[in-house]
Amino acid sequence: MRTDLRQTLERLAALEASVDAPYLTATVSWAHVYEQPGRRPGPDEFSQAAGRLVDGPKGRGEATTSLQADIDRIMAYLESDVPDEAQGVVFVACHANGVFEAIPLGVEVATSVAVGPTPVLTELARTMEEHATYAVLQVDQREAKLAFITQGRRRREVDMRGKHTTTAEGEGGWSTSRNQDRAEEQVDQFFSAVAEHVEQALRSRRDVLLILAGEDRATHALRNALHQSIQDRVIGTLNLEMRSSAQEVVDASQPMMDAAEREREMRAVTDARDNAGSGGAGATGPEDTLTALQTGQVLTLVMNDDFEADGWADFTMPAFGLGEMPDSHPLAGDMANLTAVQLSAEMVRLAIQSDAEIEIVQTDVPVSMDEQMDIPEAGAERPRSEAAMALDEFGGVAAVLRFGLDANQSTANM
Repeated sequence: MRTDLRQTLERLAALEASVDAPYLTATVSWAHVYEQPGRRPGPDEFSQAAGRLVDGPKGRGEATTSLQADIDRIMAYLESDVPDEAQGVVFVACHANGVFEAIPLGVEVATSVAVGPTPVLTELARTMEEHATYAVLQVDQREAKLAFITQGRRRREVDMRGKHTTTAEGEGGWSTSRNQDRAEEQVDQFFSAVAEHVEQALRSRRDVLLILAGEDRATHALRNALHQSIQDRVIGTLNLEMRSSAQEVVDASQPMMDAAEREREMRAVTDARDNAGSGGAGATGPEDTLTALQTGQVLTLVMNDDFEADGWADFTMPAFGLGEMPDSHPLAGDMANLTAVQLSAEMVRLAIQSDAEIEIVQTDVPVSMDEQMDIPEAGAERPRSEAAMALDEFGGVAAVLRFGLDANQSTANM
């Protein structure tokens, strides 16, 4: 499974634009049909969608040859090379330029295809921040397990055990009859040792959040033993037994991480909104956000997952603009170099190139099975999240900036 998504995104965002033989970006669901474990509709859905691309009005010449080769290679990969634990695969391919990337993921993606002069990296960026690695520390008075979880899978686990004393009967365990003080001292020493190990494990993983799991007494004592910098990363506690399975740990902790992600999205939208304006460290709306992206000012790009906008680009400069293709080149360049682009994809790519953080805001509020029964009819509009509605006021996109936009700074459309 591919877990180094930041490095993958940086490599793909650095690929040279290819207008004559565009990139094919595909996301393919690898999930089984419910109650039909042998059936995966994703490959068939991809084949049908890709076929429409080849048979479309642009289906001729070098671009078609390259695209058909990409489709054939993706189908071959789907037939034999997808890892068993994958739930989805993202592909970026351009046969004409010798590019083929297959990125298996541990989370499901909807099947889609897109062609363009650059890869469409929005789904990968969403997966990276929506399913970022987090840690769960299970603990009692004699044992601790630190697990790192990425894309719904436990990737690494470290066991820590305390020392045992001996009772009068010779049974292993914490001494509670003859040497209560000694036993309590050993517990305290164990918690201190666990805290030190956790601090070492998280020191180089500055973005990893931590969840404590166990009985209240143990989690409270361990939390107090942690350094303040690690305490600040603790987002909550769970009542889990040490013998809980890996899947039980994931299932119990994921809702807490989802809630933390929704809070982070709302904070990003609020920061962009509250700091927007001349000289402020925020930008709202497609035009100002695109301007800030082109000048490397963006610290965090905030975008609704359904944001769409037309745009144009001259990759030889490079320069980007909002709206339909202009009648004349805004920078007095060669009109032949202008090409239509998917603006959301270019915004994400520019954010990756400038090492900005990306928050893809989940627009749909999760709906339970019982709540789905109350939806009046199929296709009824689902409720939008608070962060998405706040971002809707600015056209669905905004940014937190490293430094503010100048009052006289040129806009994206010059």
